[in-house]
Amino acid sequence: MAAFLEKIRKYFTQQPLPRTAFQLTSRYVSGIHVSAKDGRVTHHFILPLERGIIQPSFDKSNIKKPALLEGRIKREMGKLRISNQKAAFLLPELSLKAFVFSFNSLPASRRDRERVIRFRVKKQIPLLPDDARFSFDVIRTNAMMKILVAVAKSSVIKEYEDFFSRFNLRVRTVGVPTLSLQSLLNTQKEKDVLLINIEEDSLSLVAALNSEIALYRLKPFLSGIQTNISPDQMAENIVKEVENTVHFIEDKEERKIQSFWLRVGFLDGEEEMISSLQKKASFPITRIESSLTEKLGLREKKILSPLIGQIQ
Repeated sequence: MAAFLEKIRKYFTQQPLPRTAFQLTSRYVSGIHVSAKDGRVTHHFILPLERGIIQPSFDKSNIKKPALLEGRIKREMGKLRISNQKAAFLLPELSLKAFVFSFNSLPASRRDRERVIRFRVKKQIPLLPDDARFSFDVIRTNAMMKILVAVAKSSVIKEYEDFFSRFNLRVRTVGVPTLSLQSLLNTQKEKDVLLINIEEDSLSLVAALNSEIALYRLKPFLSGIQTNISPDQMAENIVKEVENTVHFIEDKEERKIQSFWLRVGFLDGEEEMISSLQKKASFPITRIESSLTEKLGLREKKILSPLIGQIQ
């Protein structure tokens, strides 16, 4: 397995990105293929999944029914008309951990820098698995350095790589769904923003201040379908989490969030959730799909936006 450091997208990477990408969640698999000429989405699919086929986890096996998943996705692969074997994929948010650390300074050598960052990671994850791998990137340098760190287990990455290898695909880039959404924004215009990404099993928040990432938060939760929580109650919980995050940013960074961008990655009931959020929120919400110029339907834009952000 190629090193995790080589794969988590930078901001995250300088290498040419694959033209084919996939996102896997507990409720669906999606895929896109883009034109080499203009980066336009030429082919795509969205495949709903029964619960239990994929169970995202940081430290446990994710693909619980690989043969069943292979059978489901095999019928969709032909729709992408893949022209080479290179692919990118977005890990489920619950399958990794990401942090933004602040440092007054860091050692010059990469080895010493990794040692210091690993120490900080272990403070956040005391029982850090032996096969944990992390990628980091300096995202701001002024009076203080900020480091974005993504952590995943090698065994989890390999599980997905092995799955894609069944289709003769080689994973060249691994991405984080919510982080990929930032590339859809006009960073010259959107300086202080909060990205809100909601899946059935998680809420992810990414704050960018002065166009640089300053905070990443992930909150797992069970879907309303599983717990009988109404969309209104779920929306209220999400709004509270967003407001707490905004207050934290204002206190710590002394900056004010100017715009709020939302993606709801539900296959069903997303309009009801968005309506509930807009009613309960004291801040204006802009839907991330409104930033896309792709000639896709509204549903496709909502589901595929992390993939579009990942490889365009």
